[in-house]
Amino acid sequence: MSLQCCKKQLDPKEIVLKSIEAHGGINKWKSAKELSYVKTTILYDSLGRVEQKTIQTHKNIFGAKLTAEMKWIEDSISKIVLLKNDNISIYFNGVEQKELKLKEKYHSAITGANYVIWQPFKLLDEGLYLFYEGEDVVDNKNVYTVKVIYFKEDGSPDNIWWYYFDQRTYKLLSTMVHHGDTYSYIENTKYETVTGLSLNKERKSYRVDSLRNKKFLRADYFYKILEFN
Repeated sequence: MSLQCCKKQLDPKEIVLKSIEAHGGINKWKSAKELSYVKTTILYDSLGRVEQKTIQTHKNIFGAKLTAEMKWIEDSISKIVLLKNDNISIYFNGVEQKELKLKEKYHSAITGANYVIWQPFKLLDEGLYLFYEGEDVVDNKNVYTVKVIYFKEDGSPDNIWWYYFDQRTYKLLSTMVHHGDTYSYIENTKYETVTGLSLNKERKSYRVDSLRNKKFLRADYFYKILEFN
């Protein structure tokens, strides 16, 4: 009899719930009304040279629908993106931008930022599919792996994520995402202690292959909580 047939199949949602408890608990998360933070992103090319550095200020207000604001300066242009009632408004140096491609780009950016800052809590969202992928070892720690598949409106697969949870503490250690033709592996190297929810404080993103073999460091991310209530 093979070992594979005897491998214990855990409930992926139970793993997620235990992780959320380890990160501060579902009640504390649901009671959040506002989160503001500064996010610094440093992008590198394959040779390790700095490609771009961006410092953004985010403000998220939680209600029936997310209200969010994202501000930064890029190439001497002051950029502001606002999300309210699922509508995106974009301003470059105070001038509203109405191009559809820009709206699509920044809608993805601002909702994606909210998704990342709330890992693993966003795994309670409706419309996603969780699969238990078994045990693994990442960064010399034993983990449970949960695969998450998101689908487009036409029903075809969109992004695929892998979440790696510490078997001992259930903290979220890292993730891998397959988007388009690329794979990225993101390590959570530090958690913040301001909110009581152990959100991301420092992360490293690597370009990897489908087996999680690192090719090069693609980005560093740093988060500073400004306000939480």
